[in-house]
Amino acid sequence: MSPDAKRLEVEGRLTKEPTDRAWAIAAGLVRTRRAATYEAGDSFICAEGIGVVRYWISADGDRLLRGRRLTDAEELQVGFVDAMARAGDAS
Repeated sequence: MSPDAKRLEVEGRLTKEPTDRAWAIAAGLVRTRRAATYEAGDSFICAEGIGVVRYWISADGDRLLRGRRLTDAEELQVGFVDAMARAGDAS
């Protein structure tokens, strides 16, 4: 488990509301059909991907992880995160 995933798991609750960027990333995952739904959870927004994959979006929108569970999720590249934010912002 990565130190950041462990920190997210231990913190328990969101310390701040998700930013517009975080919501845009979640919307981008749905718009590009990588996820079907999303909702705010503890310390992240969780987007339910196709199959058993989940996407974990940090509340500040700086990090996007993909995996079955937060504890074993892998961080995705910044370029992909930026592309999902743009897709979510598109009208």
